[in-house]
Amino acid sequence: MKRLQRRLSPTSAKKQVPGDVKAGHFAVHAIGGSVHRRFMVELSYLTRPDFLKLLERAEAELGFDQAGVLAVPCHPDELQKVLRR
Repeated sequence: MKRLQRRLSPTSAKKQVPGDVKAGHFAVHAIGGSVHRRFMVELSYLTRPDFLKLLERAEAELGFDQAGVLAVPCHPDELQKVLRR
């Protein structure tokens, strides 16, 4: 988990951040079956238990060696609920 948090920190790999990602945010793809949606998530979510559970699921199912946008294996509605809390 710490490795992912370091990778998403504001000081790491600024050259790799797409132009539509605001400062203090990172992009996440919610992938639930055939439904995919891209979200912009505030860095503060990296310390929230509900979001960390999704990251742990992503680690278990997809591994940490994802290139590009972080993908989490959940339906977009599930991620949206976590981000509303």
